[in-house]
Amino acid sequence: MGKLIFILCIVTVFSCKRKWTEKDRSEFYSGCVTNAQTNKDITNAKAYCSCLLQKVVAKYPNANDAKYIKYDSTIRQLAKDCLKQQ
Repeated sequence: MGKLIFILCIVTVFSCKRKWTEKDRSEFYSGCVTNAQTNKDITNAKAYCSCLLQKVVAKYPNANDAKYIKYDSTIRQLAKDCLKQQ
């Protein structure tokens, strides 16, 4: 029984960490472009979102961490950096 619990714990730990898939990237990018097009400060939504996606993936290589992005002040700095690069 103890062996089974240990195996389940290991599987759970490793299943929690996963890289960004193309679907993850596409969903992030699409949502970003949709929101960016309504922001008057963003002149090129596609370039801005491409930049932001690259920075977010680099900062959060575990795709499961993406759900916490909106609560992280770091994302604001990444966004400001991308606004400067437009």
